[in-house]
Amino acid sequence: MPTTTVLNDIDSYRQHFDTMFVGGIPRLLNDDGAFLSFVAVVTATDALAGLFAPSKGSGERFRLFVETFFPEDHRALAADIWQLRNSLIHSFNPGPFALTQHCSRQHLQAPLGIVTLNAEDFYAALLIAARAYFDALVREPALQAAFKLRVQATDGGAPETSVVVQHPRQ
Repeated sequence: MPTTTVLNDIDSYRQHFDTMFVGGIPRLLNDDGAFLSFVAVVTATDALAGLFAPSKGSGERFRLFVETFFPEDHRALAADIWQLRNSLIHSFNPGPFALTQHCSRQHLQAPLGIVTLNAEDFYAALLIAARAYFDALVREPALQAAFKLRVQATDGGAPETSVVVQHPRQ
């Protein structure tokens, strides 16, 4: 049984996650923001993967998180989704996928030999994975230990609130 402190820490992290990603990504699901919605989904996945397996390298834990928590039809694509993450973040490139929005019928289809990801369906996959992870986190002591390790890490595992102040012109 998790302690009240652990449950409070999980709840606090989840509230932050829900505010930033669960609440933020839908605002990007339009013609102007669709590309950034994919960036946000892989970033959210990266954050959860860090909580899930903080002692593993970033690629390994990302792929393992996708293989464990994403919907079944996405799991075999874990390596490609990791490549997508790297391509999006480092070169504004969809990597091994074709990206679309408002076209659910194309999600995970490959009519021209390239698997298509639809923005809304990819976001839905993240929601399923996040819920599965947080549900498991509340139940499993090993996940709680990994979570605690990550949020206490000095390299930015825990959410932080900061204030940005613009300096007046001199």
